[in-house]
Amino acid sequence: MPGSRTVPVLFAAAAIGGGAARGAWADGMVVVGGSPHGIGRASADEVGDDGGGALLVDPAALARRDVARAQIGIGSLDDDITWRPDAATAPLAKGQLGSVTLPTIAVQVPVGDWILGAAAMTAAVSDRSLTRPQIPPASFGSQFQFRYAGLGGGVRRDTVTVGAARRLGDEIAVGIAVGASRVRVEETRDVWAGFAGIHPPGDPRDDLTIALSGADSFVPSAVGGMILAPEDTSLELAISVGWSGRAHLTGDVATSEVAGGPQGMVTAPTARLDLAQPWTIRTGARYAGERWIAEVDGDLWVFPSLAYDNTWTVTGLAVTSGARTSPIPQVASRLAPRTHGAVRGALDLAVIPGFLWLTGGYAYTTRGTSEARLSPTFSDLGGHTAALGLEANAGNFTITLGASHTWSTALHPTASAYNLDNPFHAGDGSVPVGTYDGTLSQVGILLDAELK
Repeated sequence: MPGSRTVPVLFAAAAIGGGAARGAWADGMVVVGGSPHGIGRASADEVGDDGGGALLVDPAALARRDVARAQIGIGSLDDDITWRPDAATAPLAKGQLGSVTLPTIAVQVPVGDWILGAAAMTAAVSDRSLTRPQIPPASFGSQFQFRYAGLGGGVRRDTVTVGAARRLGDEIAVGIAVGASRVRVEETRDVWAGFAGIHPPGDPRDDLTIALSGADSFVPSAVGGMILAPEDTSLELAISVGWSGRAHLTGDVATSEVAGGPQGMVTAPTARLDLAQPWTIRTGARYAGERWIAEVDGDLWVFPSLAYDNTWTVTGLAVTSGARTSPIPQVASRLAPRTHGAVRGALDLAVIPGFLWLTGGYAYTTRGTSEARLSPTFSDLGGHTAALGLEANAGNFTITLGASHTWSTALHPTASAYNLDNPFHAGDGSVPVGTYDGTLSQVGILLDAELK
């Protein structure tokens, strides 16, 4: 960090840290890494983060500093999604939720030749809700066509992690961290529970709204990394690999109906969802000059193919329409991440050497959801991120402020892989398509203190 006391080896060449604001399910629309320190660098922090965020990104970076330290910080995230139907007279649908917060607290302590670290943070969050219909179904017309793709959805991952790092000579540092997370997913959408001979598929008079939620209180994870700082250079190279176990979510089911339409029946209902997590591979290179520091990173999230098609297993749920009743043993989820990647760059300039640094960054993230599986609730459209920040150092304290904004590229799928999911199998159809667009805004503040 600028102005911080560093160990007298080549790892001191990287003088400032990044943060861990990266994607677990989908970078750009989901934030990962509770530390807000990298927000002002567009998360170009694979090499530079030596605080609590390193426990999720590259724990080898903990070895850069051999003093006891602590960080406390908070980030704010505004995840905005828009959906425009094909009908020219239909209004634009926009996300209705405000900002969500991501707290973090971390500590690092030298013990002999090791640097030990621990952190508790909100490591991933995404929360979206679109306008719910407030008018009679007969008046819908071309409005609210997104209701079968998704009315609301959220993912949250709260993590506790511990790790250790050690320098091997003057050129290499290695580190490993293990963690446990509480993962929660919520999802609300409509299914069409009608009969094609009576009403056409998609007629809103036959809608049934289903809300599902589930949580897993212990999802294990691990990340290992290495940093190489060749002697007599100002260059650092880093690589890390992260793994997370599958989340086995268990929770509740609830329904709501339209007047005179199909009726949902719940009897001791439960919902279960197995959610595969990605392998994460990160690389980075960092060059430190006297008054400037530059970093370039690459991230790759590798999802298994089964992650593309998630399904809730449901018990105790049925629907009645007229004289017919049908159980609903499964509900297709709209959460469908796929393998994707990102490239990032950051530049730090010493405005007042030893005291104040100006940070900036840029990132490009590929789309984390396939075109046919886009939904308003869980779509990751990828896009371009621009970031700015300030970092000030005074005595044993460093304070970091950062802000970033991500613009996605509007996308209109030619067809949807999702259906109306009629439980009676008496006429079905594909979910209507529209144009997807979105933005993501973040701000964060972090205080880092050396402990004497």
